[in-house]
Amino acid sequence: MIFQHNIITGRTIEDVWRDSMWCCIRNGYSYTVEQGSYKGQLRKQLDYLVAIIDEPAIRPLAVKVSEGLGFSSPTSELKIIDYFANYLMSDVVPTNTQYTYGQFITSQIDQVINKLKNSNGNTNQATITIGNEKSIYLEDPPCLRLIDFKVVNGFLNMNLFFRSWDCFAAMPENLGGLQLLKEYVLSYFPQFKDGKIIAYSSGIHLYEMYFPLVNQLNVDKIPIQKKE
Repeated sequence: MIFQHNIITGRTIEDVWRDSMWCCIRNGYSYTVEQGSYKGQLRKQLDYLVAIIDEPAIRPLAVKVSEGLGFSSPTSELKIIDYFANYLMSDVVPTNTQYTYGQFITSQIDQVINKLKNSNGNTNQATITIGNEKSIYLEDPPCLRLIDFKVVNGFLNMNLFFRSWDCFAAMPENLGGLQLLKEYVLSYFPQFKDGKIIAYSSGIHLYEMYFPLVNQLNVDKIPIQKKE
């Protein structure tokens, strides 16, 4: 079975995005949304996924869907930059919005950098928590819950946990913006190199409307039936 253990390894964000969608369809279980976003829709969901991106800094950060496949690309370079600047690195919560990741990140990022500086990267404490004890009472609690920075053999890695993750639309923009956040932290440490993004989700999912697109993007993985 392809991706039997739901572990995806790829060079770029786009490589991992394509394989993660394929894995969702092939290995996921059918799930009808009963609460939260997209209530009533069918989706394929994995009980867990580990996604390892070896070189997430490779540009372009944005994934691309070729014209003619009937779907628009879920993000762009400009959208990723805007997401980083106005959602991840801003503590302003827009009207009619319950939270942003930035309200949690901006209050912790300086301390993360200080911990890395004071230890010269030898620490397990450079971790940002998204949400608080009140988040469980929200109608739609944060999907991203943890951002962890580790220096491994001179490379700054980023580890992520998502309780729920929209594989088609959210994953590529999240990863692009979070890579920019890693590069922001890395700018304080010329002695370190840009490392991996290692993301874990206990609820990554793909909505039914995207199933045909995934086959088109991964046509090389579809087995060819040999004629007798």
